[in-house]
Amino acid sequence: MFRKITSLTSFFSFIVLIVTSVILYIVPQGRVAYWADWSLLGLSKEQWGDIHICTGVLFLAVSILHIWLNWKPILAYLKKKAGEANFTSPAFFISLIITLFVAFGTLAGLPPMKQVLELSQDFKAMGEAKYGIPPYGHAELSPLQVFCKRMGLDLDKAVASIKNSGIELESAKESIKSIADKAGLTPKALHEIILKDQPGKDSSVKTITTAAPNKQDQSHSPGAGIGRMSLENYCAKFNLDLNTALGILREKGVVVDKDTTIKEIAGALGLDSPRAIGELLNP
Repeated sequence: MFRKITSLTSFFSFIVLIVTSVILYIVPQGRVAYWADWSLLGLSKEQWGDIHICTGVLFLAVSILHIWLNWKPILAYLKKKAGEANFTSPAFFISLIITLFVAFGTLAGLPPMKQVLELSQDFKAMGEAKYGIPPYGHAELSPLQVFCKRMGLDLDKAVASIKNSGIELESAKESIKSIADKAGLTPKALHEIILKDQPGKDSSVKTITTAAPNKQDQSHSPGAGIGRMSLENYCAKFNLDLNTALGILREKGVVVDKDTTIKEIAGALGLDSPRAIGELLNP
C-alpha cells in the first residue's frame, strides 16, 4: 500500500510539473505579466510558479522515498549477474552522456538546447508585444505619487483622471496595482487612463520608425547584436553620454535607468528591433 501511494504520488506530481513547466515556458516576462495582470485559467504567473516549486519539492521527496523503497532492485539492475557493478554497460554510458550533453550544452549554447531557449524567448517577446512593457521594473507596486514623479506626470491631473473614470481613490499613496485591482483593471489600463489628460502625453504606444541599414553596414552599425546590453554598457561601447541618452529617452516618454537593457527600451518604445536604438541615440 505504501509503495503504491509513493509511486502514484510521484506520477501525479510529475504530470503537474510537466503542465506548469510548459506554462512557465511560454508565460511573458515577470515585469510584463505583472504590468498586464496576466493570468491563465484564473491563476497568475506567480501562482503558477508557486505550484511548480511546491510540486517540485513534493516530487523530489517522493522520488527519494521511492529510491529508498526500491534500493535493492536498483542495485540489482546496476549489477551484472556475476555481482560486479554494471557501470561499464553501453546503457549506463549513453544515459550519462545524454544527461551531460544537455546540461553543459545548454551553457555552451549548443543545439537543440539553444533553439529550445530561443523559442521560449520568442514566446516572451510575443507577450511583450501583446501586453506591453512597464515603464520601469515593478512599476505596478509604486504608490501613485511616486509613479507620477518618476514618469514626470502631473499628480493632480492623474488623480482627476482616475476619479473622473469612476475609480475609487483614497490616497495618492496607494499603489498602482491596488488602485487597478479595485477598479477591475490591469496596471497597464490604469496607466492609459492616467495619461489621458496629461499635457504632451499620449496614452497610445509610441512607435518610432528608422530606416533599415544596408546589409554590408549592419554589423558595424550602433545597435547590432546589443539587445541584452545595459544602457550604461551601450553608451560606453559607442562613446555616448549616459545622461544625454537618458534625457532623449525621457523625452520619448520612457523612464529607464542605466541597468535597463536595450531590448527592454526598444520594446517600451514600440521598436521592432533593438538596432533602432542606435539611430535614436546616435543619429
